[in-house]
Amino acid sequence: MSTAYNRNEVDIQSSLQSVRHKLIAKDITLQRIKQRQTAIGFINQLDIPAGLKDLIINHGFTSDLLQSIHPSDLAEDLGIDKDVAKLI
Repeated sequence: MSTAYNRNEVDIQSSLQSVRHKLIAKDITLQRIKQRQTAIGFINQLDIPAGLKDLIINHGFTSDLLQSIHPSDLAEDLGIDKDVAKLI
């Protein structure tokens, strides 16, 4: 009898662990969505052409990354002119 009880307890623990992992994964996904929405909001406020905004968003740049990246690196990453990258 104790063997069946132990098996059920192990099954419950395993199920709880699985649920915990799924919740953590969903939380991480939600955090990424929020970060992306924040970045898109920031980028859309920039006074640059819509095509550049789309390019920046599609390359996954965040506001923090845009503020810290050197213009020549940004130009290379986006495939744009260095002078345009300086404006961003």
